[in-house]
Amino acid sequence: MFLDTQKPLDIAENRYGIEPQKIIPINSGKVNLSFRVVTASGDFCLQRLNDYFQNSEALGHNWELAQKVITGHHLPFPEIVPAVDGNLLVADDGSWRLTKWLDGHLPPAGDRDTAYLAGHTLGLIHRVLNVPRPIPALFKLPQDFAFTNQKLASSKDFDNIYLLYRRHPNLVQINPLIKRAALAAFNLPRRPAFQRVFLARDLVIHGDPKRENFLVESHKMALLDWDTIGYGDPLIDLGELCRSFAVIKPNSEFQTSLAACAVRGYEESGFDFDSQISLLLPAVIRALCLNLTLRYLIDALAEVYFSWDPEKFDSLFAQNESRAATLLSTVEEMETSEMEFINLLTRA
Repeated sequence: MFLDTQKPLDIAENRYGIEPQKIIPINSGKVNLSFRVVTASGDFCLQRLNDYFQNSEALGHNWELAQKVITGHHLPFPEIVPAVDGNLLVADDGSWRLTKWLDGHLPPAGDRDTAYLAGHTLGLIHRVLNVPRPIPALFKLPQDFAFTNQKLASSKDFDNIYLLYRRHPNLVQINPLIKRAALAAFNLPRRPAFQRVFLARDLVIHGDPKRENFLVESHKMALLDWDTIGYGDPLIDLGELCRSFAVIKPNSEFQTSLAACAVRGYEESGFDFDSQISLLLPAVIRALCLNLTLRYLIDALAEVYFSWDPEKFDSLFAQNESRAATLLSTVEEMETSEMEFINLLTRA
């Protein structure tokens, strides 16, 4: 959206009252536009939030609320910085947020120690946010919000794609993926304990603890991007963490040993799920993959997404079709190896 750094510079100087020495675009994020603001007194991260979020009071409120309890337990956190007028978000050609810069690096893919550390960190955060009682977070995400993991995709949802896009020229090409995804959704458990995972709203969770949202520094981990904080079942968070740490590119094979390391780390610091982890978690991970598959299939036909890699894909359709196919392959692989995964979790 911003081809240069003039707008971020203006926001930093006039709305936040800081004096940047340099503004550096950060290209790693897929949702928000992010910039590193270098100053003489320290660095900051300035983000222009995606339009889905808009200028919601809850975004700043929930971020600051989580910040207070997490930093109070001496855990690293991207601390939010108020604007000159005292507001936590700035409305100016979109919504802007400024946080203090955290040094660190993305957890390496395929590393068991960092998978364990991420699980341990998530467990600590769940405890801090909910004990002795859940923090009073505000609800703010639209019901059809594209990022939430808490809507369980059904076979009917995939069948409805035909109704929504029946005249789309690419529907025939993507039809085999839709049929496979509908069958995979039909094969999800129907027992109440599984359904409850996607309905519960009794504890505060992060909402998107994928590998790209963790930062490693000196044997500590920080969890970033708190826009999706809300009420839900902690198994949703643990399932997403396992999915993102255990699915290894380029083949996107699900590494059960990595997921088991993340679970072991969580069990040492987080909530006690008893038998739920071994019995429900594998199916929860499959369901989370299907949620994303549904989103990418619809995005493929609508030809939308937050970022497009034209060097790898000639269209947004091709990019989203590829992502949907990769996730669906992971789901189908997990269906055949679920008992192996359950046995591994039981031993862990």
